[in-house]
Amino acid sequence: MGPDARALTDDSHEHPPARRDDFPAIARFGLTYAADRVLAVERSRSDPPLYLRLRWQPRPGAPPAAYATYTAEWLGRALARAPLFLIAESDSIPVAMLIARVYDWTDAAEITDLAVDTSARRIGAGTALVDAACGWARAQGRRAVWVEPRADNAAAIEFYLALDFRIAGASNHASPAPEQAVIFMRRELG
Repeated sequence: MGPDARALTDDSHEHPPARRDDFPAIARFGLTYAADRVLAVERSRSDPPLYLRLRWQPRPGAPPAAYATYTAEWLGRALARAPLFLIAESDSIPVAMLIARVYDWTDAAEITDLAVDTSARRIGAGTALVDAACGWARAQGRRAVWVEPRADNAAAIEFYLALDFRIAGASNHASPAPEQAVIFMRRELG
């Protein structure tokens, strides 16, 4: 059975109220990913013209990484803050979630969290949630949606590229380690 996106939000005018009883299932999601490649930012070493190049660098033997760890408490706080909190289910069991926000200072909505349980990947749950979030953002008058996957999450970067997101930049301000860099990706809603 294909996944169904079910909206969870406190905004009862657009979506049904949250089912907090889903939170324990979400907290048990397997959220690891292969971190054996990193999209590294290379800067030119010469005077202008300055250029940046993104290149996949293999990381043989790198252990799997975890996207996040969610608790029912964290999810409850996120639900109270986020204007969009979507769940995808398969056979009435939560298999994925997406949280999105909008800010006054930009024309884009941000997907702050997209988590798909490892047991349910490649069934369309993530795609259904991103498509729903893009429709929501368009209805909010936003021109684009952006995400910020980690540079070592090749599967996420390739997933977003397949959904018409484009790489708009990168930052490793938090750490000089290439795998800790963030890749900024943007999808125009046109």
